[in-house]
Amino acid sequence: PGKAQFVRSLGADDCVRYSDGSWGDPVDCVVDAVGGDLLTPAVAALAPHGRLVAYSSGGGTVRAYDLLVGAKSVIGFQMALIARGRPELYQQWRRELWRLFHEGTVRPVVHARFALEEAARAHAMIESRANLGKVVLCP
Repeated sequence: PGKAQFVRSLGADDCVRYSDGSWGDPVDCVVDAVGGDLLTPAVAALAPHGRLVAYSSGGGTVRAYDLLVGAKSVIGFQMALIARGRPELYQQWRRELWRLFHEGTVRPVVHARFALEEAARAHAMIESRANLGKVVLCP
């Protein structure tokens, strides 16, 4: 519940928790950063003709039948692939992102900063899902 409140404070109209039995009304797009066992409910949350954009490295399996019955689709996204294959586009997006950051349009939320020597502690925080925002390692 605390994370849901945090996400709403950042401007989300609504949010669901992984453990919710229902993810509410069907949506046109799911952007998945988790993967694994959450792919099945994420596909189920899609409206007919909806699209799931997977950018996690969590793996997982999507049943073809679940896509076919609703004419749904899944697409993968990986920034490293764009950086290698289309470096000019990557640089354009990078410049745009920094511009938005400097203008204050994009404002990342940092939950905690850790010295590099405390990487295990930072990882434990992320693994426990206790953070509200980014966990940053500093030299």
